[in-house]
Amino acid sequence: MDAIPALITESNYHQLLNQCELLEIEHATNKEINIKEVYPIALASCILMNDLQTARHIRQRINSKKPKDTTPEIEAIWKVVVDISKKSYPQVYMDLDAFEWSQWMQPLIIKIKENTRNYMLQLVSTIYTAIQLSQAAEYFGLSEADVLQELVVARGWKYNEAAQILYPAKSGKYRQGS
Repeated sequence: MDAIPALITESNYHQLLNQCELLEIEHATNKEINIKEVYPIALASCILMNDLQTARHIRQRINSKKPKDTTPEIEAIWKVVVDISKKSYPQVYMDLDAFEWSQWMQPLIIKIKENTRNYMLQLVSTIYTAIQLSQAAEYFGLSEADVLQELVVARGWKYNEAAQILYPAKSGKYRQGS
């Protein structure tokens, strides 16, 4: 478990998932390893690597145990996996914000939000020529005021205040904290 914080800090999600899998194997002979802390980190790593298939396999392993090795945090991150699978991006933000994540999970959750916003920014910029402010707020998981600040002020999108419609600029990535 000692390597996990460093791998999270380094954003080395592939190696983080490998470490979690090694801990899962080691747990079979060393019950001092708290596997219930490892599983949510592994699932979050899968999300960050866009590897939902591996997340499904981890979930199957969790569910195959008798009794199940589940916790509220495992269930909360699994909801996010399901949301992403369904492409229900507004629900991703709601589920990420609805849970009080453990210390190790917090930086992973921040990165999941950032990656989701980057993806949505690319998607909306590519697909839409105009979008309602309220819909953009849902897609980005932000308040309408924060969407205006980020997209109009920081990114140069146009905004029709009377109609409350945003007109995307056709480039750029979301920068957290801008």
